[in-house]
Amino acid sequence: MGQTLPFPKQRPPDYIKLESEPVFDASRHLALEAPETIIKLSELGYSEAEIKDCPSDYGVSSAFRILSDEGVAAMREICLKMYDNRNVSVGTGVNRLGSYVRGAGYRSQFIKDFCDSPELSEHLSRLAEVSLARHSVPAVACGVNYAPEDVTKAVDTWHTDSVAFDIVMLMSDPSALEGGEFQYFRGTKSEGQALLGIAGEEGRDTDLPSDRVVTVPFPGPGYGFMQQGNMIFHRACRLKYKAERITMIPSFVVSPAEAVDGTNSINMAGWDDPGLPAELTRHEAWRAAARLDKLVDNVSLHDDATQLGDQIDHAIGSLIAFRDRLRNS
Repeated sequence: MGQTLPFPKQRPPDYIKLESEPVFDASRHLALEAPETIIKLSELGYSEAEIKDCPSDYGVSSAFRILSDEGVAAMREICLKMYDNRNVSVGTGVNRLGSYVRGAGYRSQFIKDFCDSPELSEHLSRLAEVSLARHSVPAVACGVNYAPEDVTKAVDTWHTDSVAFDIVMLMSDPSALEGGEFQYFRGTKSEGQALLGIAGEEGRDTDLPSDRVVTVPFPGPGYGFMQQGNMIFHRACRLKYKAERITMIPSFVVSPAEAVDGTNSINMAGWDDPGLPAELTRHEAWRAAARLDKLVDNVSLHDDATQLGDQIDHAIGSLIAFRDRLRNS
C-alpha cells in the first residue's frame, strides 16, 4: 500500500462519532473482483501531452464487486445511521446539488478502516497501474452521497472531481431505482465543458448528446467502479421517484508523496466543510516536504540560477499558491 497521512488527532465537533458499529475485517467484508472493462484516457481523446501530466492513462472502469454481502449490510446500516449528521451545505459550490456526508471516517471507524485497508489500495493500484493510498485529505477520503429530498434535482450534476482517483460504490439495490444513473461523457472534460458552457469543476444539470454519454450499470449493491475523476466528466442523474440511493465515494492519493497527483486544493479551499482548510494545509505541506527532500538529494552543483529557481518553484509552488488562496478567501 502507498503512503498517506494519518487522520488528524482532532475531529470537527459537528461530526458525531458512531458509538456502536461492527469492526471492519477485510477477510469478511471485502469481495474484490476485477472489472470487465477499463477505458483509457487515450480512448477518450486525451492527447499524449495531457496524459503525460497525469499519474497514468487510466480513465474509468465498469462496475466490479468490492464488498461481500456481509460488508454491504454493515456499510449500508452505517450510512443510514449517518444520514441525520449530513453536511450542512446543500452541495459542493453554487451549482452542485445533492445530500452528502464528507469526512465519514471521522464518524465511522468501520468506514475509516475500509478506506485504509491495504487490500483495497493494492487492488486499485493494480488496476490504475500506479501506487494509490487512502486520500490524505479526510474530507474527501471517505464520502457518502444520498439522494436529494427533492427528486427534481440531480443527485450530482455534470462535473469533474477535485481528486485524481476515486471509486463510486452503490450501497442500495439498483433494481429498486428508477433514474439516478451514473453517467460519464465519452470524450475529454474540455469537450464536455464546452458543450455545456462551463469551466473548471463547476456543475451543470442538463443533458449532453446521448451518443456521447455512457451509463455505468451496477449489478448490485457493493459494486463500484474506479475513475480518474479529475479527468472524467460525469454526473449522477435525477431519480424519477423518491427512493433510497446511497453511494460511497472513497478517494485516493497517488504515492509516493512527491508523485504527480491531481488533488485540487485551490478549488477545495472554497468548500465549507469543518476543518477542511487545515486538512488541505497538512496535505500540501506533506507533499511539499517530500518534494523538498527530493530536491536536497537531486540538486546539482552544476545547475545554474534559473534551473535552481525552477526546482524550488516545483517543490513549494503549490503550497505557496494554496497559502495565497487561504489569505484571499
